[in-house]
Amino acid sequence: MRLEEFIEGFERDESIERRRLAAEKSYAITDHLERVERQFEEALQGEALFGSSAPEIFVGRSNYPDVSTGLLSPVDRESDAAGYATSGDWYRRGFGIDDVLQRRTGLLNSTRSTSVDVTDVWDGFVGVQREVAVADHPVDVEVGLDRRPEFELSVDDVRTPTGPRARATDATLAENPHVPRPVEKTLEDDDWRAEGAMTYLYRRGFDVYDINTILSAGALGQGRSRRLVPTRWSITAVDDTVGEYLRGTLRNAASVDEVQVWYNEYMANE
Repeated sequence: MRLEEFIEGFERDESIERRRLAAEKSYAITDHLERVERQFEEALQGEALFGSSAPEIFVGRSNYPDVSTGLLSPVDRESDAAGYATSGDWYRRGFGIDDVLQRRTGLLNSTRSTSVDVTDVWDGFVGVQREVAVADHPVDVEVGLDRRPEFELSVDDVRTPTGPRARATDATLAENPHVPRPVEKTLEDDDWRAEGAMTYLYRRGFDVYDINTILSAGALGQGRSRRLVPTRWSITAVDDTVGEYLRGTLRNAASVDEVQVWYNEYMANE
């Protein structure tokens, strides 16, 4: 219990309170954003950014079927690009909110508007984006930008934090991406429905985050129906499909003849 609760008529000294709050605050994120801006300046070559792109993309949902699509690239050229891709490994490694925030805000989102119809599109910016999405490791890319990025931290209660963003004029692969054989199989089969392909990849050990990225890139489903899928929608589709598969595996499992209570918590999710 605080002292002021014992003293009737106690008035808090506002200047002392402000100093206390300032002392308790962490300015690590502002230092991080300043560092990101410096790293971007070092990575920028004229009006182009060259470096590894994390095996992750972003597809917006506004104005569907004409959407904003983005390549996510670490602005720190010396860092491990694979470590920036969202994955279940973050939980296994015990990452906290600060770790996630620094990784998400350290990614440059190079965006362009495009139609979701990408049945046979494997060239241009969207083609590079799809190649990055199906690769099993970060791919070196060169991205042309038409303006300097906006260094603004965007945070809300739905979307993951985002780092700097800029409109892309073009993108070029600097190396041939390696595509895992199971993904090649789903790409080659034009008659395979997306639900079956997602379950197949999950059973082959693919993380749900990887499947989400592949689905977003329009690389799953029957050939004539392949479309870019907004990231938020693809997350729901993958969760529902994998959840249905897992529920099916429990039907023949041995019964539990006692009451059990399981609890877990991670980054305020219970």
